[in-house]
Amino acid sequence: AANPRAPAALELEIRPHPFVHDGRYTNNPWLLELPEPTTQLTWDNAAHLSPRTAARLGLEDGAVVTLRVGARAPVHDPRDTLGAMPGDPARDTPDPAQDPAPDPAIDVPVIIVPGQADNAITLHAGFGRDGGEQIARGVGANAFRLWTTATGLHPAVTATPRGTHRALAVTQVHGQDEQRPLVLAGTLQALRDDGAFRDELARHRGPRPSIMRGFPMPGAQWAMSIDLTTCTGCAACVMACAAENNTPVVGRRAVQNKREMHWLRIDRYLGGTPDEPDVRVQPMTCQHCESAPCEYVCPVEATTHSPDGLNEMTYNRCIGTRFCSNNCPYKVRRFNWFDWKEHRGLRVLANNPDVTVRDRGVMEKCTYCVQRIRRAEIDARIADRRIGPDEVRTACQEACPARAIAFGSISDPASTVAEQRRRPHSYAVLDDQGTAPRTRYLARIRNPNGAMR
Repeated sequence: AANPRAPAALELEIRPHPFVHDGRYTNNPWLLELPEPTTQLTWDNAAHLSPRTAARLGLEDGAVVTLRVGARAPVHDPRDTLGAMPGDPARDTPDPAQDPAPDPAIDVPVIIVPGQADNAITLHAGFGRDGGEQIARGVGANAFRLWTTATGLHPAVTATPRGTHRALAVTQVHGQDEQRPLVLAGTLQALRDDGAFRDELARHRGPRPSIMRGFPMPGAQWAMSIDLTTCTGCAACVMACAAENNTPVVGRRAVQNKREMHWLRIDRYLGGTPDEPDVRVQPMTCQHCESAPCEYVCPVEATTHSPDGLNEMTYNRCIGTRFCSNNCPYKVRRFNWFDWKEHRGLRVLANNPDVTVRDRGVMEKCTYCVQRIRRAEIDARIADRRIGPDEVRTACQEACPARAIAFGSISDPASTVAEQRRRPHSYAVLDDQGTAPRTRYLARIRNPNGAMR
């Protein structure tokens, strides 16, 4: 049944966190540093407020509020059903069991989320643990303190500003594409009938004039294709990449300083209105450009082009100038500010032995899981055969539950990635920069039903 609420009260929705669930996985630092899909928040939980509700309360991102549930209902006295009269000593004697318990309350920062319902708060559970956990202890606020049997699953809470601010470790603070051709989208009908839409997609693929000579392309030429229609932004690919490639966990403060180390990120862009936003997500990783702007600015040739089309990094040659990162229009390179390697016995065994563990002061990025490519090449050479069209699978591709990622050689017309490149809605991000990226995207195609509006 609906609970009666005062006009100033807000409805609280306590939800399991998409990664740590109800707290059983919170002690995993990989999951704590994985950006939450809706807010890109790491190492914390926060009270989700709509822009209109936040403006009414005078709150902004990071403002700390006290969420308080009304007093618990007193315990029912069975003597009331027996008709005890006033003045009965058994009834008038104070009973501690009948006194209202103290109001449950927690302090939690606020984060503004377009599309959140007005006068409602969503708070993820699983944080604020105070047990013997080494990593999760004291991270975030315990939402279960507001979960009472008397008020039900959606208690009415009041949000009282405390006048303090908590810096949130958010990996993406700007959600607008600024009219740049990043996540191209359209309807299925436009793709079929609108020549202007197809022409726009065609403008974002194909050769561009360049002063650089093209590389010879003998043998396999590796490439990736990502379908934005089926991608849900769940970040499973980000976690798989971290596990496969020994990406270090850097902690809350480093994330606040924009020094996260994930080779693959999920960019989120908002369109429409704050009440009904059109959310578009885009996995962004090294594009392995054929005319890579990072290669010709490296003074020591630490980043070079391989014969099979990979943009490679030689870690023991890199001196950390970061010229390559400054010249990359996609901002997908990561710099090792600190030595994140573990030197304490068996912890080294947690790393993938097929991938180099990088030292402090070097750049690193996506390699298209080159270790898997080379392993497949060696196996094929031993068996005296050719590599199959879709034999090589990257870590992000294997982990994607929506099968939105395809990988293979574009020189093999039977490969899935080659077939997807021939589709009319295939395009390259920032193709006007002349980088000729090997990673292509399939535009986000919607098929709305007008009768359901």
